[in-house]
Amino acid sequence: MALPLKKTLGQLRSDLQKRLGFGMSGQAGIVNSPIMDSFLQDAQNQLYAVCDWRELCSFQERDVGADQQFIDYPDNCNVERIQLIAAWNGGEWQELNEGISLEQRSVDIGNWPLCFERRDQIELWPVQGSLYRLRVEFVKTLGRFTESDDRCSLPDPEVFLVALANAKAHYRQPDAELYRNQANALLMRLTQQHRGKKVYTNSTPGYGSRSAKDRYYDYPRT
Repeated sequence: MALPLKKTLGQLRSDLQKRLGFGMSGQAGIVNSPIMDSFLQDAQNQLYAVCDWRELCSFQERDVGADQQFIDYPDNCNVERIQLIAAWNGGEWQELNEGISLEQRSVDIGNWPLCFERRDQIELWPVQGSLYRLRVEFVKTLGRFTESDDRCSLPDPEVFLVALANAKAHYRQPDAELYRNQANALLMRLTQQHRGKKVYTNSTPGYGSRSAKDRYYDYPRT
């Protein structure tokens, strides 16, 4: 089942203007549009930074050619929020450790990729001499949110609440603290719900344990 459509920037802007008392201000509402948009854009960015939203978590599986040391990042991948890279090895996925030391670069051992490094591309080590399958799990970047018809990438009720709290504080409206408390409670709840827990298991030598580094599948369900 597809996710429900999020509200557009134009719809949220209109809602925000009404809740701030600008709904009947005519030309003043148009003049206020840029700052309304900035409240909404900043709210989405703030929420995006809080946790790895499940609906933005994605993956790519691809074949890596023999002697290929670098691969491109998946489309719409947030380079800073790669969750996992794993190679298909003998019937199971084996997670690669992040970081390639100088000592590792000085030798060419092993017949399977063990590590990766984030650069302008993803660097793999050691370089494999045959074709293999690689899986990259990541958080997608936010979609464009600058035009009136652009839709939220995150759930619009949460984006609207944070934007409303920030806007009411900006305009020093008497109920600003009420909405700020609601927004803070939302951010705290999201942080707690999306805090993964570590589970230690035996792992194959040379590889990090998949479950010991779980950041997604072991989240408390909402």
